[in-house]
Amino acid sequence: MKSLHLLGLIALAAATLNSQTANGVVYWSPVAPDCSSLAGESPVAITNSSGTTIGYSCYVSGTFVWLAAGGGWSTSIRVAAPVSAAIGVDYTFYDTNGNNLKLDTTFDSGSSTTSGNEVNFALSANQPAEVGLLGATSNAPKYASTATGSVYAVFYCPDATTCGNVAPQLLYSGAIGVPISWDTELWTQWSAEGIDDGGAHRVSLAIYNEDTTATSYTVRVYDSTGSLAGTGTTPSIPPLQALGNGSLGEGGTYGALLSDVIATRLPAGVFKILVDGGSKYSAVEVLQFNGLSATALQVGYDSAPGSSSRGALVARSNLRSARVASTPRHVFGVLEK
Repeated sequence: MKSLHLLGLIALAAATLNSQTANGVVYWSPVAPDCSSLAGESPVAITNSSGTTIGYSCYVSGTFVWLAAGGGWSTSIRVAAPVSAAIGVDYTFYDTNGNNLKLDTTFDSGSSTTSGNEVNFALSANQPAEVGLLGATSNAPKYASTATGSVYAVFYCPDATTCGNVAPQLLYSGAIGVPISWDTELWTQWSAEGIDDGGAHRVSLAIYNEDTTATSYTVRVYDSTGSLAGTGTTPSIPPLQALGNGSLGEGGTYGALLSDVIATRLPAGVFKILVDGGSKYSAVEVLQFNGLSATALQVGYDSAPGSSSRGALVARSNLRSARVASTPRHVFGVLEK
């Protein structure tokens, strides 16, 4: 499924960048590397501005399922190249329906602002970078409204080991860090544990549709005895968009307080949250707010009631087995300070 997703993103990329980076940052190999340890993927051809292939990269990709920029919120994305080699970084931004979202961005807390729905750059080995999302370009310069949606990220590397060590993180307002949902880590049911008393302790969740069908997700809450305490259903979340020629674009995402989804009173103390997509794939993020602080909760593979499936094994072994990126990618420029 996601092989077609990436093909669509690559095919739509319109920027033509320099054939060689100014400081010699090279995140590709002159010969096709062995990328098979990354769920059996094939390398991507890297081309210069003339369309000539100059090398090949392995890649890893995934989605940050929720961004919040403007209206009192800010989102930033941090990543550093591993010690082993340089990497190429590509972020694309989408609204909650999976459509292109044009945002104003900054690099490393700088004052220079860039506008667009895509940001890409190259990083030398060990070099870190932070991309700040200020808000929708249409809301500049005050960004009074909050832009929401998702971020699709692809990291290109000269070898599989380097790609396997890339560890990006998204932060809300510089304080709440959440990991990326890798394309190899999708599943149909997810669970987490939280506390929501309607006061100082609140739980929110974001669900990203990683399937080809619009889906309403069932959310169940179980109390401290394991008994079902409440059930709710999300609105229908748009699927991965069909771009033509069999390619798939971005899906929709939905974010809300848990109490907005579960109409009944949430149980006292710690409870379990189960997000059930039936047979439809998704990625899920859950946040725990405790007064003025917040943290991202551990979200794990689970199964629907009555199911004996083992989600972790299926998700890791099958989802990227047919992934092929045959469309060349133009080389990225260096990070501008």
